[in-house]
Amino acid sequence: MIAQYGTVLFLIHDSRLPCYLFRKHWPKSEKKKAAHWIRWMSALMLASAASGLFVKPTLGVETVRVAMPGKLVDFSALYVGARLGLYQKEGLNLEFIVMRTGIHYAALQAGEVDYTTLVTSTIRAAIAGMPVRVVLALNNRQPFFLLSQPEIRDGKQLKGKRIAVSAFGSSTDTGARKILKHFGLDANRDAVMLALGDTGLRLAALQARSIDAAMLSPPHSFFAQRQGFNNLMWMGDLGGDGQPTNGLSTTEKKIKEQPDQLRRMLRATVRSMVYVHENKDKALPIVLKEFASWDREAVVQAYDFIVRGMSRDGTVSPSTVQEIINEERASSGRNAEIPVGQVVDFEPLHRVLREIK
Repeated sequence: MIAQYGTVLFLIHDSRLPCYLFRKHWPKSEKKKAAHWIRWMSALMLASAASGLFVKPTLGVETVRVAMPGKLVDFSALYVGARLGLYQKEGLNLEFIVMRTGIHYAALQAGEVDYTTLVTSTIRAAIAGMPVRVVLALNNRQPFFLLSQPEIRDGKQLKGKRIAVSAFGSSTDTGARKILKHFGLDANRDAVMLALGDTGLRLAALQARSIDAAMLSPPHSFFAQRQGFNNLMWMGDLGGDGQPTNGLSTTEKKIKEQPDQLRRMLRATVRSMVYVHENKDKALPIVLKEFASWDREAVVQAYDFIVRGMSRDGTVSPSTVQEIINEERASSGRNAEIPVGQVVDFEPLHRVLREIK
């Protein structure tokens, strides 16, 4: 897991740690690891603070933790809004925490994080009965590409091959299965699906030739193509325009018990999205600074791709949500009808949009 404070990243290898961060009572088996980690983190925090990298929260500002599946250009609007102080103007200090998709909802329900950027996985979790809802969509354009080893030039050649996704049941998993079906293959029978974590890890596995293909999003998909890997298909070629893959989701409890925080979070996010759309060139240097160690050309290309697919107001039509629900029902074999209101709650967003117009 990686916790981001301002623009500083802290790497935590043990996925069990989020449940214990900053707690007084650690499990005995974790005490030595915790003490070492805290000493290391404290030193890094002091060094980072001395270099001015922290976005210092002002007195009375509320810290809000946002879980992400990876540090991605997809979340440019959030980074830009945080850098410009749009969230602090709403009394919020964003703390980005990168963690495996599979533990987002446990962290949400335990109160370790306040929001997740997952959308498709949230819809799937809500269909299964979990008390979570999508409250805003960041994008309405499919960001995923299926990249393969150089010798694999056609999707039909993926039969029997190893294909990496972020997590089972994730947007990348759903997308990979759709692409395989397009090529006449059944993911359960004709391929070996592997859940390898975030995009960077999947690209590394592709480079190491430990897998045959991987679902990647920009800029990693562009890195891969420049390195000679084949782009077998972009998810957008299969349709799905208007279907979000990233956004903000939270618990029903948060929606009911903290409506003011939610309203401020949504308002700042919408303003961030509007700013990026209307000031694309001005926002670019902020994004480049966030990804300073990455290949500049690829980040610029990814940013352009992401902004073109970024929502302007965070909304999704009920028909589009129903389409996603129907796809999930079909893939899971569920027969019961699922109302749109069971997976999304856009009423707080609609109220915010009426306020700021």
